[in-house]
Amino acid sequence: MADSEKIQVVRLTAVHYQHPDLDRVSTFLRDFGLVEVLREDKRIYFGGYGSDPYLYIAEQSPNARRAFLGGIWAVGSFDDLIKAAAKPNASAIVDAEGPGGGKKVVIIDPNGFPITFIHGQALNHPQGDLATRALDKVAPVANQAMEKPRQGRFLRFSKGPSPVHKLGHYGYIVPKDDFKETYRWYTSLINIVPSDSVYNPETGEDSTCFMHIDLGETFTDHHASTFIPQDCLDILTSVKSLFLGANPTNQKAFVHHSSFEVNDLDAQALGHNWLAEKGYTNCWGIGRHVLGSQIFDYWFDTSGNILEHYSDGDLVNNKVPPTRSPEAPDSLHIWGPNVPISFITGQADN
Repeated sequence: MADSEKIQVVRLTAVHYQHPDLDRVSTFLRDFGLVEVLREDKRIYFGGYGSDPYLYIAEQSPNARRAFLGGIWAVGSFDDLIKAAAKPNASAIVDAEGPGGGKKVVIIDPNGFPITFIHGQALNHPQGDLATRALDKVAPVANQAMEKPRQGRFLRFSKGPSPVHKLGHYGYIVPKDDFKETYRWYTSLINIVPSDSVYNPETGEDSTCFMHIDLGETFTDHHASTFIPQDCLDILTSVKSLFLGANPTNQKAFVHHSSFEVNDLDAQALGHNWLAEKGYTNCWGIGRHVLGSQIFDYWFDTSGNILEHYSDGDLVNNKVPPTRSPEAPDSLHIWGPNVPISFITGQADN
């Protein structure tokens, strides 16, 4: 598909989940650092301190099961909504619910997940100050061995959740046999391109792909989404925006995690301790990834989904060439705890 036919997305703005116990998960999300911005009868919208009107939709499940209802992507123009509405398995252009308003189109992807495109949202206008856990509300400045810019000023912090800035990416696992088609479908539909790929050294075929939004020379997050085939769960994560992986068992596609940016390691570590003290289940972290470079901290919510805090991630543009690396255990992280089986399977009871 020619680039002119692609839907031009400008950012990943939110994710949508259903939960069997909405009140219980809403408490977790506040402890995770999200802020409730609108509560409806069966739906709660959570935001951060950035410009997006909301980052996370928590909805009451109609049954006892959790569900992922896809990502919400902001597009560059109303014409992109018209393009979206003309695609197969697309809805008409309708009013968008929730804070910020706007118009939206929903398309069902090859694995049955909705992907929502939105335009015309009224954005927030942050005051420019960073939400940190520093008592003076100024971004902490680190003194290093040979350079010590913080002089006569002390670092003091308050305990509490990690304040969330924005949604960074989500990733899901697809059946091995559907990996190539899922990759082709997304890269043909919208302007996302690979940042890094991980391949099977025996076959030479990609098994994991981290993709970013292509904004030309404008720098953007290393990955907004990631796809992983189900036969590659042992080398799961990295550089994001979209993240796709393949499952060797060819089980049904599922979301692996959604990731939210926090300002710095101090905010991240204080939030880690806050969640631990509240009795929530840590999945993996704190550590630093190789691909994407970000510092990670993964947690299970009260429904069993994985959410990540990340900080200090890479930025790329069209001048940064994509890379391909062979599958290897050390491709996941350069420091941090060993990879737990629960991160590989995405199941808290493992």
